[in-house]
Amino acid sequence: MAEGKVVGLKWARFLIPGILIIGASAYFVLFLMPDYCTEIDNMNETDPILEFNVQVVGDSLFGADADGCASVSTFMSLRLWLEVEDNSVPGATVAGDESIPEQYVSGDWNWTVIDGGGNDIMPYCTENDCDEVLDEIITDSGEGLIPDLVEKAQNDGSNVILIGYYSVPKGSEYEPVILEVEIINDRYKEFAEANEGVYFISLKDVMTPEETPELYSDDLVHPSDDGHYVIGEHIADFIIDEHKKETGMWFR
Repeated sequence: MAEGKVVGLKWARFLIPGILIIGASAYFVLFLMPDYCTEIDNMNETDPILEFNVQVVGDSLFGADADGCASVSTFMSLRLWLEVEDNSVPGATVAGDESIPEQYVSGDWNWTVIDGGGNDIMPYCTENDCDEVLDEIITDSGEGLIPDLVEKAQNDGSNVILIGYYSVPKGSEYEPVILEVEIINDRYKEFAEANEGVYFISLKDVMTPEETPELYSDDLVHPSDDGHYVIGEHIADFIIDEHKKETGMWFR
């Protein structure tokens, strides 16, 4: 056999396995990663809505780390037929480093969906006076970090939805701070009522421990995947309804 052919065969023995490894790695990254969602890819290939933009910022309520297509923003995307920009981070707080206000990315947003406060309340309010923590988030007169974030979004031309937390089941680690969470919910609602272009959605209208226990995860704090679905659909339907009030129709 000619020397060139022998050398070529030797190289092939190394090259072919390398190609297979690279191909397998690419397949894993594209299709088997926990956050990969085939439905979103399919949507993006079949004429999604491009002239309407929605951003989500907040904490683990939105389930940004959920596997596959199970996050709130994914269910919103599939209902709205556009890819929702999800900048929420599980465990995020309203105050402090890497905060929810810092998640916000300025842009041409039609809607910005915001939640937050639970992770600020939990470490401090079980045994301590919580007034300072609550007021940093939002005061009863409508000032604070969340109102500042809302103003920033509105300056970009965005409508804003403030999300009110749902009730937690008995035995939840958040049970001792129910009162403080309710104060935040009430202040969000009052702020929305007092400011044009700001809307309040109470997730108590979506899920309750008594009527929909299946919408809670086993930790009795977060929504289950079914909970993410119901929340995502509810928020998306609200956006669609508000757009129809203004224009008489949705895009699809």
